[in-house]
Amino acid sequence: MSTADSLGSVIEPLLTGLVSKRPEVRVDWAYTELKEGIESGQWDDHLDQIRDRLNGYLRTDKVWTKVLSARLLKVLAAAGHFHYEDYLAFRAWYVTEDDTRGIVKDIGPIMAVGYGADYVETCVRMGMIPAVEGAAIISCRLRAPGGVWHDDESVRLARAACTTIAKSTSPHILEIWTERLSTTVLTEGIRNNNRAVVENFARFLKATATMVRSEPEKWGIDAERAKLALPMIAELEEQLRNASN
Repeated sequence: MSTADSLGSVIEPLLTGLVSKRPEVRVDWAYTELKEGIESGQWDDHLDQIRDRLNGYLRTDKVWTKVLSARLLKVLAAAGHFHYEDYLAFRAWYVTEDDTRGIVKDIGPIMAVGYGADYVETCVRMGMIPAVEGAAIISCRLRAPGGVWHDDESVRLARAACTTIAKSTSPHILEIWTERLSTTVLTEGIRNNNRAVVENFARFLKATATMVRSEPEKWGIDAERAKLALPMIAELEEQLRNASN
């Protein structure tokens, strides 16, 4: 058996392990081994096999498997193996996922919003998707179905937002994005009495505002972009306060 065939026989059980409900199998073993193999280049001859399986998993009904697929797509992207068709499969899932649970007994971490945000941030930061697409998918996730997010998920989506601001090539992009956040996220959430959408938006906006005001350079936001973004953020904050009253 060749080395490639031998590695292929090792990868298949790992890919199957991503489906397991048991976190010690799914996360501690399958995800960890696949991640390390991708980062080290060990699986380079089998990347198509891995990508095909991850794309398929994104269309299943097991949210824990879809989340790990997104996490591994981030690993692939960071290692220089980004494919736009992978991103499109991810996008189709991310903007419609309604299971927004955090850590679940006997299953472990899910946190679909947070892990998806990590992938979006990586793609925007590395120039794999344009800032306008980053803005669009963030807006879609903010108005997507589901409950109130958990732990630091709002912060992670805010990081993706800050990276999007940093990579924006035109003030027009930020203006359109602000308008979309106002009319299709905040307004719809209030009109439909969707507490989760409004609360998630409030947390996201607070985290984004804090990052842009206190540490813009950390996210690559130069003075010009910060100057453009801050009044827009302040306007959204005012709208949120008025809505709360």
